[in-house]
Amino acid sequence: MPGEFYIEGKAEKLDITDIKNLISQIQTSVTQMQNLVTQVQNDVTQIQSDVTSIVTTTGEHLSIADFWSDPIEEAQINAAGITVSLPAVTVEGLPSGATILRAIAMFKFRMVENTNAAANKLNDGTIANTSQVIQIRDDAPGAWGDAINFVDDQVGLDGETREGGDVCIGSIDISSIVDGNDGYEFQWLLGRADLDFISFNDVQVGIRVWYSVPPS
Repeated sequence: MPGEFYIEGKAEKLDITDIKNLISQIQTSVTQMQNLVTQVQNDVTQIQSDVTSIVTTTGEHLSIADFWSDPIEEAQINAAGITVSLPAVTVEGLPSGATILRAIAMFKFRMVENTNAAANKLNDGTIANTSQVIQIRDDAPGAWGDAINFVDDQVGLDGETREGGDVCIGSIDISSIVDGNDGYEFQWLLGRADLDFISFNDVQVGIRVWYSVPPS
């Protein structure tokens, strides 16, 4: 009959009014989607405007800087647990009035070596929850504070093996100690291996700071 359609693969007939209604529903859905996209675009624009406003209002500039120690040839830990002195780091050149928002420590070594014939790794059994940590203090000197934690069985090595080094990056915010241009001392508190010895070669210690500078 006029005004009716057959759709291939379907036995029922589809009236032209149904087609119009279906098209209308699709158009409505498209309009709703366009409105949603417009709203998202408006939200993004507003966020960008808010961020710009905050920066303009505060006038502060955020920056990041890394500071590194001089290298030492070796830092070695034994099976008894030994506190190892690490090279100091000088933070210098931060602008006057800079505020350190966050700081972390970094421990870099070119090679690591197990000198024992048996497999070896770190052992956290010296003082539970206290040892196997790199610590930092102000060179005044101040009190030691934890900077980089190690875990039991870290740095696993086969017997009499040398491997390429790495950079261990601390997750502890040390900005309560690193509060400006100054010298900072480091130690590995009661570093212990399962067996004598684990040696870290060509060691450097670093400090990464995030700081803000007020408007001039």
